[in-house]
Amino acid sequence: MPAVPAPAGGATAVAAARAAAVLEPGLDRPVRLVGARLWAAAAALALAVGAGTGWAVFGTLPSTLTLPAVLAHGSAPETVRADRAGALLGYRVTAGQPVVKGQPVALLRTPDGAEVTVPAPADGTVSALLATPGGELAPGAGLAALDASHRPATVRLFATTLKDAGQLVPGRAVLVPVPGVGKVRAVITVVEPLPVRADSLDGTFPVPLPGLPAGAAPVWTAYADLPFLAAELAGPVPVSAAVDLGARHPYQAVFGTGAKR
Repeated sequence: MPAVPAPAGGATAVAAARAAAVLEPGLDRPVRLVGARLWAAAAALALAVGAGTGWAVFGTLPSTLTLPAVLAHGSAPETVRADRAGALLGYRVTAGQPVVKGQPVALLRTPDGAEVTVPAPADGTVSALLATPGGELAPGAGLAALDASHRPATVRLFATTLKDAGQLVPGRAVLVPVPGVGKVRAVITVVEPLPVRADSLDGTFPVPLPGLPAGAAPVWTAYADLPFLAAELAGPVPVSAAVDLGARHPYQAVFGTGAKR
């Protein structure tokens, strides 16, 4: 049976496609080329997502808590007290002034009319003046707060929320900026179990402590020793100290979950 010739139009179309494939190799396989590129992009994206997920789960970030603090000597100021009853005529020192043991701090007039001076009990820096000139004082009344330099240097840390107070744990490291020295690493040694009123700390520092609340707001206190700085430290110095909370996974930082030691 004689062969039926193919339509002329079909032969022309086939010939044109073959010619185009010769001029531009691969034009006859567009789906395969696009598919390969998509697979490569998908593989790269999967690797990136996998690496990010692995870092979020297994990687770590440093975690710190910044708190108001003060560099001083000992756990609390030493109080200069009136050793007898009398009227406070005036002070011979000002807040923030260095003094030496025996230096006159205040002048009293006793009930028999005698004028007597109250001396500093130790070398140090006057933190605050605690009484008002002209007022009558009972024996033992506080006249001034003194940061006594013979005591070990410490950093006193103040937490203003219960959550932050829970992070103050003995043995936890603290990074403390010391003027003229740089950042120094200390370790928390003592944590007060109960808070004090913020206004009970008024007058214990020669300058305001940034970040400390006012009035009856509760404040929790912890201490870290800096004994090697006792000689270099001159008086109370307000600072911002960073408590080392260990390390957290990145996903914990995003979602606000706890630190991992």
